[in-house]
Amino acid sequence: MKTIIFRALLFCFLLLGKINASLYAQYDVDSLKRVIANPKLHDTARLTNIAMIIDNLYEDKESERYNALMGKIAQKHLNESGLNSELKKKYTMYLAAYYNNISYAMENKGDRRALSYLQKSLDLYRTVEAYDEYYSSLVSKGLLLYRQKREREAIQCYFEALKFFEKNPKENADGISYVYSNLGVLYGEQDLFKESIKCLKKAIFYLDSKDTKPTLEDALQKAGMYYNLGAAYAARKEFRLATHSYRQAFKFAEITEQRSYQCYVLCKLSDIDLYFKRLDAAEEKLMKAKALAENELSSCGVLVALGELYFTQKKYDKAIPDLKEGLRQAIQIRNRNLEMEACHLLYKSHKAVGDTKAALAMAERFHQINDSLKIYENRKELKVQNLKYNYEKRDLQHRLEAQQKNYIVYGLSALFILLTVIVFFVVKNYRQKNAIAQFEKNELRQKLLRSQMNPHFIFNSIDNIQSLIYNQKPTEAVNYLTKFSKLTRQILEYSNENYITLEEEITMMENYFAIQQLLYNNKFDYTIDIPDELKEEPLLIPPMLTQPFIENAIKHGLKDKITGGRIQVRFYFKSAKLYFEITDNGKGFAQQETDNHKSLALKITKERLMYTSGNIDFSVKIENQTDTENKVIGAKVSFEIPYLYEN
Repeated sequence: MKTIIFRALLFCFLLLGKINASLYAQYDVDSLKRVIANPKLHDTARLTNIAMIIDNLYEDKESERYNALMGKIAQKHLNESGLNSELKKKYTMYLAAYYNNISYAMENKGDRRALSYLQKSLDLYRTVEAYDEYYSSLVSKGLLLYRQKREREAIQCYFEALKFFEKNPKENADGISYVYSNLGVLYGEQDLFKESIKCLKKAIFYLDSKDTKPTLEDALQKAGMYYNLGAAYAARKEFRLATHSYRQAFKFAEITEQRSYQCYVLCKLSDIDLYFKRLDAAEEKLMKAKALAENELSSCGVLVALGELYFTQKKYDKAIPDLKEGLRQAIQIRNRNLEMEACHLLYKSHKAVGDTKAALAMAERFHQINDSLKIYENRKELKVQNLKYNYEKRDLQHRLEAQQKNYIVYGLSALFILLTVIVFFVVKNYRQKNAIAQFEKNELRQKLLRSQMNPHFIFNSIDNIQSLIYNQKPTEAVNYLTKFSKLTRQILEYSNENYITLEEEITMMENYFAIQQLLYNNKFDYTIDIPDELKEEPLLIPPMLTQPFIENAIKHGLKDKITGGRIQVRFYFKSAKLYFEITDNGKGFAQQETDNHKSLALKITKERLMYTSGNIDFSVKIENQTDTENKVIGAKVSFEIPYLYEN
């Protein structure tokens, strides 16, 4: 379900541009062509009409021909000497528009030079202080950088443009809305769905706040915004809100007669049906979506969605052909997210039919794509940029308010105010440094958490995989590799989160147990007990609190066991508090080793408990288990886990 959501968050921004030229045509192109053919027409008027022709042409080649004419006329006049400042600014702006149009055409063809031409346009706008056009083009630059997977630079462009637009929000509602839309997509791409929802709601708010009458272009923008909003809600499993948002997106897609948009929305609604096992309803929506698909992106999305549906129904003879064609189209249109999802589903489908070689090839391709996305680094950059932006915004607000006051009082009063302002900014600067320091401290804490994946565990796992391959056991090797890869990815991903669901913690725990059983030749069994009432509670807990104690029980508690080891994990409520308990049938704590790794793990866990809850009285209870003759027959560890309700 989760990988499907990645696909959702990208589509509307990958199609920006001339999605449907008929939406914007307002002038008779033939009449405009006759106007510019008049030899007595002044070149400034000729350029105005050429720009309108370009905006209303459907044929790319003809559009490129008129754009070349616009650039030629503008450049000719800029080479002349003695131009007054007004004419120089006009011709410069038309030349900038010329480079902007070249950039757009190149991007549509996948030509990476598009960015350099857009930069030429930006430089020209800046030379004549055309800041509205400059910052609008800066958002376009951010989008190009984002498409090239240069997310850090894209983020900087978005926030720089946003600071300019928010100086006059009433006149720049379109620009603010567009920036927040792009940020919403970028946050969603990095799994920061709460922030994504905030940005997308702001984008819709600013679009609705415009004084002008809504246009078809506004409706088209809203279709994309509501679509991405639905995807973010679906990622958080808030399916009622997700369904409402998708239906809003479908409504605006119908208004603008965008068949592809309708296709995407139906795919997403089918994902929700699939999640709730409404398989017939999901297939019905996907068949409608297939009929609506009118380009490779929409066709690819439907094929991958159908592949997942057929895989769920165990119709592998249908799933594999659809997924292979979806993968081919994803590669052709350079959509890494759809490519990754198709690989993952093909891996599972090939594995289900016993084609181990094909399954392993798809698994390797999936991990190569996944590793290239650099999700962790982009999350960090988003947080730093957001922190910096909020600080600078408050700083700017303060200075704008200060300018409205009358400071021309007596000399002593002026000195006092000056000192006050200096102190204010010193304090502001101090607080900002503290905020960044706290952020870096939290980053260090996450690195300490990732240290729980100790090298011995990694190397032993790799050795075991290698041994299974050498012993010609490909099925077991793929199974082991899958579990090890999933566990590694879970630990790295969850270490960046303050809270995860109890279900996610248990899934990670089961993966860890399964790998440890393989590492220790199945010398122990385990059980995880959760009361039914606890399963129904939408609880969020700090990630990986339990892993050090599971490792300790296996590595130390069961050290001398060759077979017959038992570990029992239990979660339970007591007096409205959530507790974790782990017991083993080893030799108890008196005979266990105490090494640096164990000490560090226990220390970090206690610090995290106190840090998360703000309660310094948290403690970990450690005791031996004894029989009727007071003989040690095992060990037990228990402690309270701070939790939140998901809603």
